[in-house]
Amino acid sequence: MSCLHTVNRSPDSKLLESCLRVINADDAILFIEDGVYHCASKISLQAIVETVKVYGLREDMLARATLSTALDRVEPVDTSRFVELCSEHDKVVSWF
Repeated sequence: MSCLHTVNRSPDSKLLESCLRVINADDAILFIEDGVYHCASKISLQAIVETVKVYGLREDMLARATLSTALDRVEPVDTSRFVELCSEHDKVVSWF
């Protein structure tokens, strides 16, 4: 059973660390709102196991100027793809 985890807080919040305590190998993380600052953080992304897919909401990345600095592991997605990801996973957990 796979889960899409959405993280909306910056690295300073330590919210990602809480998420990583319960994440499974077939889950995915989507960074939204201020969470997209993780997309350019090598420390944040190194903490996520390689089997977990990592996405960033393109609109939020553009608004916060992180699209051009995002690391290769992050796949920018638009709102339509966000909806698809929600339906592709068995459940969605929002970390706020």
